[in-house]
Amino acid sequence: MNRNEEYWALVAELGETPPALDGTVERARVRARKARAGRWLGIPAASLAGAASAFILLVNCSMPFAMACRRVPFVRALAEAVAVDPSLKAAFENDYIQPVGQTRTADGVTLSVEYLIVDERQLNVFYTLGWDGENALEAQPALLAQDGEHLEGYAATWGSPGEELQEKDYRVATFYFVEGSLPDRLTLRFDVRDAGYPKAGQGAAESRAAPADGPWPEETPQDRPAAMASFDFPLTIDTGLIGPGRTVRAEQWIELDGQRLRVDGLSIDPTQMVLTLSDDPNNTAWLTGLDCYVADEKGNRYEKGGVSFGSAEGEHFWPNYTLESPYFTGGEAFTLVITGCSWLDKDRTQVTLDLETGEADWLPEGLFVESIERRGEDVYLSLRNDGQGTSFQWYYGWDSVKLALSTNRRIELETPLEVPLF
Repeated sequence: MNRNEEYWALVAELGETPPALDGTVERARVRARKARAGRWLGIPAASLAGAASAFILLVNCSMPFAMACRRVPFVRALAEAVAVDPSLKAAFENDYIQPVGQTRTADGVTLSVEYLIVDERQLNVFYTLGWDGENALEAQPALLAQDGEHLEGYAATWGSPGEELQEKDYRVATFYFVEGSLPDRLTLRFDVRDAGYPKAGQGAAESRAAPADGPWPEETPQDRPAAMASFDFPLTIDTGLIGPGRTVRAEQWIELDGQRLRVDGLSIDPTQMVLTLSDDPNNTAWLTGLDCYVADEKGNRYEKGGVSFGSAEGEHFWPNYTLESPYFTGGEAFTLVITGCSWLDKDRTQVTLDLETGEADWLPEGLFVESIERRGEDVYLSLRNDGQGTSFQWYYGWDSVKLALSTNRRIELETPLEVPLF
């Protein structure tokens, strides 16, 4: 039984569809047939996406159906994966899924790349990872060109949609193409390592024992372990399943916390919306973070995502911010609403700290030195920032150290700043 058949078997198992969902499954069948008729090269993607669309509606609207999903590992894993992000969920519902179905096994480790969700500037990879060992595994992804060389111009995040990751659950690796667009042929590489803590359900991870006289572990941190296995997956992107993006150009200047910024516009794709800003070179601070959302004329609100991009020149200014996508909602008039921001003052980009006395030439508000310990030639420094610890360790007997800062202050606006974008 293939996975599409598995889905329909689950539907039949439920016996009776909730009244509110009458006809959902049949509509999905019809949509899948229409998709197959229109795309010869996309037959697997279309038929599977049609089933996924009905599935999403059932999961979101029907508690009995959602509970029944637990009896089918594949369906439950898909439910958790599509719930990770509203934009990805909408992409699933609108047939933006490309099946891969490639599996690699070596040294007892098995990694399967199952699905892609793709647009012109973002690649989302849904995969599973497992082995017979007691510890959890982590897989670091990278993209290679057809000639085997590493691709440039992208940023990557990876992890899992849930807190308690099971081996049968999907993990998600996302590649953001900051410069240029996604190539249609590439190789996806995963380097797999032992994560150093037990699998979910096999006990909590044991933290290293701290010495009685301080917050630091006795052992010296080790280099990252070598990869247990490395897997390559050749990927061919079906460009016929990539919807064209659109751009909302603004090119208007605003003043924020005494600094001038230009709102260049929005790039809207099926899986993300990117806000792009420019700064005035005469500013006294670089923008390093923005709290914001975008609203449209229909009352929809698109929240800021967790990824921001720095400038290609390597400066401190962060010009690009990802948000949920309005691609499928049809909004035309947008308003950017800014509620807060973070800055790095150009004259305060680093802190000089005396490792003998613990004194600093200055510290950002809310940051203070918690402890400094010497063990031979090693120096252990712990900083505390509004209740969140930041730890550093050096292996040389320096008398002082300079700490480079990424941000030194942030503000929250009492009255949000609204910027119309048309």
